[in-house]
Amino acid sequence: MNGSGSRSTPHLTLAAPWVAAIATLVAACTSRDLPVIDLEEGPALASHLEQRDIAAGAVSFERLFAAGDRLFHTAYNGLDGVGAMRTAGGTSLPRFSVGPVGGGQPIAVSAQACGDCHAVPFAAGAGHAHTRVLTDPDTDGKAPFNARATTSLHGDGLLQLLAQEMTEELQAARDAAAAEARRGPGTPVRRALAAKGVDFGHVVATAAADEVAFDHSGVVGVDPDLVVRPFGWKGFVPVLRGFVLAAANAGMGMQGEEFAWRLPPERQPDPDEDGVERELTVGDVTAMTIYNAGQETPHGVAHLAELGMVARPDDAALARVDEGRALFERVGCAACHRPEMRLGNVVFEEPTTRGNGHYLDGFLASKDPHYDPARPVRVDMLAAAQPPRVEAHPEGGAVVRLYGDLKRHRMGRQLADGAGPQVVFDSTLAPLQIDGEVRVVAPDVFLTAELWGVGSTAPYLHDDRAGSLREAVLLHGQDAPPPPGDPGRSEAQEARDAFAALGTDEQAAVITFLKSLVNFSPER
Repeated sequence: MNGSGSRSTPHLTLAAPWVAAIATLVAACTSRDLPVIDLEEGPALASHLEQRDIAAGAVSFERLFAAGDRLFHTAYNGLDGVGAMRTAGGTSLPRFSVGPVGGGQPIAVSAQACGDCHAVPFAAGAGHAHTRVLTDPDTDGKAPFNARATTSLHGDGLLQLLAQEMTEELQAARDAAAAEARRGPGTPVRRALAAKGVDFGHVVATAAADEVAFDHSGVVGVDPDLVVRPFGWKGFVPVLRGFVLAAANAGMGMQGEEFAWRLPPERQPDPDEDGVERELTVGDVTAMTIYNAGQETPHGVAHLAELGMVARPDDAALARVDEGRALFERVGCAACHRPEMRLGNVVFEEPTTRGNGHYLDGFLASKDPHYDPARPVRVDMLAAAQPPRVEAHPEGGAVVRLYGDLKRHRMGRQLADGAGPQVVFDSTLAPLQIDGEVRVVAPDVFLTAELWGVGSTAPYLHDDRAGSLREAVLLHGQDAPPPPGDPGRSEAQEARDAFAALGTDEQAAVITFLKSLVNFSPER
């Protein structure tokens, strides 16, 4: 017998199954779909939306929301027009910067996608400390700058709806004062200003001949035009669309065509001269606005448990939350961080004439006939927004548990900005002028921050200076504050002091309550 032959036959027999298996594996690997690396350079955004298609009803809400999602999270590149090569005034700039660079640029252009910053605890949320931006009110590129933390966008559609109704209430009171004044010319008529239970002071109307003059010196927490502006740490922008457009331009250098239209003809249609026009179309901005408006509504953990979205905390934990809520109200925090407001109309419109027309970009409507309030996109916040949604009120409308008041307050020298006041804008993004003067918000004045998602949005305050909720509360005043009546004293000083006087366990209960107010989505 040939020894070598006797060994080779069984060897080949044993190897045959392995050869077949390997061949099968190789075939499977080569036949399955593998990722394809795109070797061609091109813009990150493949296509744009046109407002004429949206106004014509050719774009469903689902498609529009999805497009807004894509626009919000796309990491734009230079072929999309991201970055700022020149200011609106024509000064040359680097594409990106880590701080304001002067030349008329009021903010650091440093992001490639909205979602790069608004990501905590998930998409369209707040941002970690490294996402805060520096603003430069005098646009000279020199310190001091004002720091601004990245805010959560959840609930922003509801905030505009509340602001529209509050504006209507305030202006109705002013108009009633004017009507009464006309019945007795020369006699001043004082009328209290309140909206959804929030006190905004008073207005005085005096009629002479066919004119009515208003004394706005008693108006507090809102501008003399009585338009509630719910966006920005200072409450300086009235309309969600305007906030989206401004953030895209100032933070990313993505210049909407409607932004370019506002500039002198010689700066159009490519204001930063990067070779890209219509970086964001009117339709794109509409989609991003609807995406932001339709985000989840923040809720308390106990309510989320009732909805079956999270596990129910044990009885001891729920009791601790209730104790903290009671203490929160007892020390006075709820005077500004109001637990809830009633909303009448729950349908968000873009564009809209509600709020007596103060939430419509009249300039854009004059330039684009398809930006038409007679043909708006509508979002029923009770049915179409992302869940969890706002709570329906049994008598109609909704209960918005925002823990805010949409009013500005003096927060004292402890929290005051160091780089000057904030300009206020109207719905066209033009500086608001009243009696020939541009309106500004003082360095120590801030809009009450809504606390409805505060358990998910550390760090805290307008500049991220507070690393914990307890620290944030204590920074609402000072240990040795100015005396009452001093303009440097915080309106929250008494509430802050009452919290500081609580025992350790009671303070902890308040913090437990605040931690129970969260941003949550069952899908993310």
